[in-house]
Amino acid sequence: MKINILSRYLLSLDDESLAIAVLFFSNRIFPRSSRFVMNIGFSTILLALSEIASLDPNQIQRIYLQHGDMGALSEYAVSKKNMVSLFQQQALTLSSIYCRLKELTDTIGSGSVKDRKNILKGILINSSPLEAKYLIKIINAETRIGLTEGLVEIAISKAFGQDLASVRDAMLVSGDISHVALLAKKSSLHTALIKPFTPIGYMLADVMSTAEEIIKYYPNPLICEYKYDGMRAQMHKVGQEIRLFSRKLADVTNAFPELVNAAAATVKSSAAVDIDFILDGEVMAFQDGKPLHFQELQRRLHKKNVTEQIMTEIPLVYVVYDIMYFNGENIITKSIKERKEILSNISFKEPILNSSYKVVNSEQEIIAMFEKSRDIGHEGLVLKDPDSHYHPGKRGRYWVKLKKELDTIDAVVVSAEYGHGKRAGLLSDYTFAVREDNNNSKLRTIGKAYSGLTDFEITEMTKKLTSIMIKDEGYGIIVKPEIVLEIAFDSIQKSDRHDSGFALRFPRIKNIRGDKNVGEIDTLQRVEQIYEKQA
Repeated sequence: MKINILSRYLLSLDDESLAIAVLFFSNRIFPRSSRFVMNIGFSTILLALSEIASLDPNQIQRIYLQHGDMGALSEYAVSKKNMVSLFQQQALTLSSIYCRLKELTDTIGSGSVKDRKNILKGILINSSPLEAKYLIKIINAETRIGLTEGLVEIAISKAFGQDLASVRDAMLVSGDISHVALLAKKSSLHTALIKPFTPIGYMLADVMSTAEEIIKYYPNPLICEYKYDGMRAQMHKVGQEIRLFSRKLADVTNAFPELVNAAAATVKSSAAVDIDFILDGEVMAFQDGKPLHFQELQRRLHKKNVTEQIMTEIPLVYVVYDIMYFNGENIITKSIKERKEILSNISFKEPILNSSYKVVNSEQEIIAMFEKSRDIGHEGLVLKDPDSHYHPGKRGRYWVKLKKELDTIDAVVVSAEYGHGKRAGLLSDYTFAVREDNNNSKLRTIGKAYSGLTDFEITEMTKKLTSIMIKDEGYGIIVKPEIVLEIAFDSIQKSDRHDSGFALRFPRIKNIRGDKNVGEIDTLQRVEQIYEKQA
């Protein structure tokens, strides 16, 4: 029923509205490749609503806690509005909303917080209470109407009479559901192409716990590489234009000037001619032939201006382990064995390095390479089926990670408490949670950690946590689940202290994973698997 309603609605839209609608239904505002960032904080929304309804911020926050939902709060506040637009109120359209949201992203610099608040107020004042409810839900990417990008793909397929597999193949290549919807409407899905400077979803690896498990699962030899402890990044190059994109598909080019300079000098080895490409690899802090701790890379990423001094203090390498586009050709359907051959014929300039790898066929070979990886300072291994294609945005056993058992999990901070002594006044004790399962966004707490961060990181965390606060409890705060931590621990034990039913023993923060979002954290199922295997 839901798919039928959505497909009929999509069929009724013009091209401009269709492109916007499928983004909103997919819980997005802008395509993945967009440079636009919806920089509207929780506090800015509360302040705008308090002014619209002539309530002080404390009243608005209390009402929010009663409703427990920003959309419901917005509906309430706009129903009580004591302000009117200076212009004649007009019916909102997808196009007019989209233009105003883009206007919000363009508002930067001195006084921009106030300006964004006023733009937001203008949109809400011109809205009905129900429109306001869903506008705020769209802005916060919390529509919660039972739709996912996958269901929108099905609706696009049904609306325009296109094969669902073709819709999904086009999505894998382009990564932009608004573009795919327009192609489907024109029966042109076959023309979807990987385009440089439009990042595609990263291929993801599954996890296995032992070399024995891996060898039993795979009948053929595997490509075996080190698992690097860095920041995954795509590098796009056409001519002398180079851009880098993070795991979240954000443009991070300005953070890595030395990589841009090195990429500009990259040529094809056999002919020394300029080449174009899209690469997949890992940015690492690296010095004297050894990887530095991930925190060193994080320290550098916090810098607004990357100076020569910073580049000298925290040198980087970009280790390339895959290629998806080469000289105008989409090569994701080639095997990784063929893609590796293409990489071997590219002459990279340092600090860009081609990842070395070994083909392994036994448990002993995997164990030996794993131990070598850990000795060097890497996290473990990634093993890859030599015949596998590149599957953007998909997790599967074409690639598998082998890390030290009971090494780390990724969890999201849900609350924080103030510290004592030199940490007085700073939020330094963090309670974190995992997802209930892959199909449920409900969070289950699993532990609390207060060690592992530097004084600088704790100060920065305090600023960030305060900006996403939902409730002030005096001794600490409840926050929106946005900050992902990589947590190391010694073991997992059953516990009734947390609603997951488990607790991590001796948890410590290994990294702040600014490159990951809450949709990428580990699940309760993963925790249960580790618990069962530790015996």
